[in-house]
Amino acid sequence: MMYEEKSSYFGHSQQFLDRVKKLIENEEEFAIVEVVKTEGPSALKAGNKLIVKSDGSFEGWIGGFCTKEDIIKHSLEAIRNGASKFLYLNTCHGGSVYLYIEPIAPRKKLILVGDNPIIYYVEKFGEILGFNMLKINDSNEIEKNKITRNTFAIIATMGERDHEFVEALLNTEIRYIGVIAGKRRGEDLLSYLRNKGYNSNVLSKVKVPAGININAVSPEEIALSVLAEVIKISKEGSLEVKEDIEEVIDPVCGMSVSKSVPYHSTYEGKTYYFCSKYCKDKFDVNPQMYVR
Repeated sequence: MMYEEKSSYFGHSQQFLDRVKKLIENEEEFAIVEVVKTEGPSALKAGNKLIVKSDGSFEGWIGGFCTKEDIIKHSLEAIRNGASKFLYLNTCHGGSVYLYIEPIAPRKKLILVGDNPIIYYVEKFGEILGFNMLKINDSNEIEKNKITRNTFAIIATMGERDHEFVEALLNTEIRYIGVIAGKRRGEDLLSYLRNKGYNSNVLSKVKVPAGININAVSPEEIALSVLAEVIKISKEGSLEVKEDIEEVIDPVCGMSVSKSVPYHSTYEGKTYYFCSKYCKDKFDVNPQMYVR
């Protein structure tokens, strides 16, 4: 996997804060990485900050190649899990780096379709829970709004054009589409979508009938059951990894590196990978020492 550095360095705190503010306004997921402390040789210094985005790209000074892969990997894990973490890394020159990684996610968005008591209570309870609410009346409105994996939808049209809204939402990054409907109408809806060519992986976003089974009867109870399901899925969902990265151990420093690194040597028919040119050069001088 190739990572692109958007900016070499944040010159001052205001520049960094302005960039963070812009990413939040754009509803992007990212992690803030701050160097807390360093010991020994290290290109990173205490107070350095960088931003790692959900696609693996980064902005700011990330230091030497031997720490870059691990910083990005652990930042993406923090974004997926939604939890801050401390990270300790050794550098290939014998130093060490202590970092703090804090994931930043936009407020969860809840799209509401329909005009009835169930939607009324979903909106009321959703606001209490801190969702960013968006009511739409026409499927064409969907493409005008930014929809990410932190977006969820509840459709309660009582059968009126619900397939149009579901299909429009399926073509976005939305994580959950809950449809208030009976079992029979739900089966008809899913059959229609399958006939349109949507596979089971895509259709797994659609839950019909929507909601966790709490024997709900009243509109208030149905709204609670659906919101409970949204919350459950929002906690369980994870960021898709677009490609698998096979990792190996640098035989010189013992760091974990991916096979996409530019430093590698072949000895006795086997290829060895290194976190930096420094480790590669040491290996090439006496490969037998490190192979043992």
